[in-house]
Amino acid sequence: METQSTQAIQKSKWCRFKLFLLSPLSPAMKWGLLSCLLIALGFGGVGFVALLRPYGFIPALIFGLALLIAGLILSVVVTLLFAAVKRLRWQVFLVIFVSIILTVLTLLLAVYVIPLMIFCMIGVYLAIMFATGQYKTLRKPKKILRYGLLVISSATVILMLVLIIWPGPLLSPGDRPEVARLALPYYGRVQSRDIPALSNPSFPGSYSYAIHFYASAEQRIAPFPGQVTLLSQTVDMSEILNGWSGLRRSRLGFGPDALPLNAQVWMPEGEGPFPITLMVHGNHTSGNRSDGGYAYLGELLASRGIIAASVDQNFLNGSNLYDILSSFGLERENGVRAIILLEHLRQWHAWNADPSHVFYNKVDFDNIALIGHSRGGEAAALAAALADLYHYPGNGSVILGFPFSINTVVAIAPTHRQYNPAGMEVSLTGVNYLVLHGGHDKDVSSFMGSDMYSMTDVSDYGMKASVWIKHANHGQFNTIWGRNDMPGLMRLATNRRLLMPLEEQQTMAKVFISAFLEATLHGRDEYAALFRDFAHGADWLPPALYVTDFMDSNMKMLDSFDSGFDLSTSTSQLVSYSAQGFDKWTFTELSSKFRSTNRVLMLQWGDKDSTQTPIFKAEFAKSAVCMGDRLYVSLSSGNRNYNNSNVSFQIRLTDAHGRTSTMHINDFGGVTNPIDAHIFSPLAAAIMGSTSEPVLQMVSIPTELFEGLQGEIVSMEWIMETSEAVQTLYVDDLRVERLAS
Repeated sequence: METQSTQAIQKSKWCRFKLFLLSPLSPAMKWGLLSCLLIALGFGGVGFVALLRPYGFIPALIFGLALLIAGLILSVVVTLLFAAVKRLRWQVFLVIFVSIILTVLTLLLAVYVIPLMIFCMIGVYLAIMFATGQYKTLRKPKKILRYGLLVISSATVILMLVLIIWPGPLLSPGDRPEVARLALPYYGRVQSRDIPALSNPSFPGSYSYAIHFYASAEQRIAPFPGQVTLLSQTVDMSEILNGWSGLRRSRLGFGPDALPLNAQVWMPEGEGPFPITLMVHGNHTSGNRSDGGYAYLGELLASRGIIAASVDQNFLNGSNLYDILSSFGLERENGVRAIILLEHLRQWHAWNADPSHVFYNKVDFDNIALIGHSRGGEAAALAAALADLYHYPGNGSVILGFPFSINTVVAIAPTHRQYNPAGMEVSLTGVNYLVLHGGHDKDVSSFMGSDMYSMTDVSDYGMKASVWIKHANHGQFNTIWGRNDMPGLMRLATNRRLLMPLEEQQTMAKVFISAFLEATLHGRDEYAALFRDFAHGADWLPPALYVTDFMDSNMKMLDSFDSGFDLSTSTSQLVSYSAQGFDKWTFTELSSKFRSTNRVLMLQWGDKDSTQTPIFKAEFAKSAVCMGDRLYVSLSSGNRNYNNSNVSFQIRLTDAHGRTSTMHINDFGGVTNPIDAHIFSPLAAAIMGSTSEPVLQMVSIPTELFEGLQGEIVSMEWIMETSEAVQTLYVDDLRVERLAS
């Protein structure tokens, strides 16, 4: 009896506690508000943890409390809406299905908070329904319907998560990076040249090197704690850079009027002077030190007699959460990234002239290279353009006046057109330019660097090259960034199974970057052979699919197709064109994954009934092309439907005596089809659509292989092979190289 009495008293106390805590709320609101507390605590915890490491305790606490309050308000509102309905009807289940759809979309758009809110809504509803026992009052058919809908909804959510997280099956053995083979664009018979034996440029050289750190004073967050031995100046960018919030200033300890010059240096040991290369990262979470991710390049270049400095611009970076707190980020920061690079070089110029400095007479200022990644790649090209200007184009009161010019730019997966000074696009003249881009890039997903490649003029001096690598991604060019190109939940929508291993991707980067700098900074022109035909590096490069384009000052541009609107003649007046049997031939912009890039000539046939064989004819001006010359043209198929046959055609040359000779395009490597790197997992791919893109491949056509011709070549005809499917061919950069004496 005493035990029963005690239990009754305890039960009575618990009932009175519940009554005190929740009365006079309805059962729905009682359980809903209890759910709200858990939801709000979850929101606050996520916000606090997200900001704690990069921004410190106080900002993290403030943001966590703000999210806690927001989560509480949102959950209460949702609970009140549900509680206002006396009997929860089938319409509520519609909310679940709509929520699932919204969740998929928000995951793909990398909006972090909205999916959490949607799942909270579902959780509140289920808590109300089952905790209050409302499902018991339903008749059996309705109960079965509710349970059925609940099972379907839950299964849909689980399936959605599985499809997003699962990267998908390997598509075929040829798509696996570990077994793929080099897709050689040309063959030895066609590309026979007297090329000296080359050593692997990714191997360390003969120089030992020392490591230095320099930084500006008065920084709240030390860039290289305990390692700085050299003091640098600060730079005033307040006339250019807007949006520097008070929160950013309080966290970093400086504003746009005193931006620091910080870098890690790999200095070859010896008297010098040595060429110098500055490396700069792009936008990434500012709490991570992105500048440390290029040590693999710094060590290699220093061992090969090139000063390498990895520049810190983390203070210009942010994050999605931080930008919300700081008025959505900075304005014109890409222009500032470029000028800071040049200010680093101005600092080096002063040190180089100071007899008391450790860097005295160490730098060869006739051989300067800039290596930039992502936004840093765009900044590097912009810096090369600004280096020769006295006034800053966006504000003439800002004086530049740098005492040097840039010899070489290497852009790794660069952005493009994020910042155009004075509204004008940037172009380069007489600057060596190399662009690398991964086909598996999920950050700068389209081949934006092909624009700057197209807009770089090396007709009088220098060379330019582009290299597209199928299974390389954005982040693995930087050791710190790694495999995940997309932030937050968005990374779950990507196909990570086909990604090239980090070691292989960085080996590939070392091969191409080191070879390019050997050619442009050390004058070892023989390394240009790697970019004419990457088969020269078959023993150095990891197995992958590479697509390359190249031009140097030994080649003469016959037609770039970049300007003018007269289809019958080139702007150079060196070529005239005619065509028959095509459905369409016109100028167009090359359509990449998610944007258009440089302008090309498009030929299309097979859609309309025609009795004529499609023939495209280029007639050359007098002495423009002669036997012994080598013609080059950049080609790509536009056939995104993989059931279509490959673009194929005969090439017929005619000399001044009317003699003709014909070969097949496949004798010179053929035409590349649009390539799909399959960057998304199956569900995301179904929503986003095809991620294939046409990539221009240089095709070399040596005239000496066409038998029976002599003297001047007056025309070249492409005689298209037809099929039942529509065929599209993109044509760019028709050029000639005179090899015969």
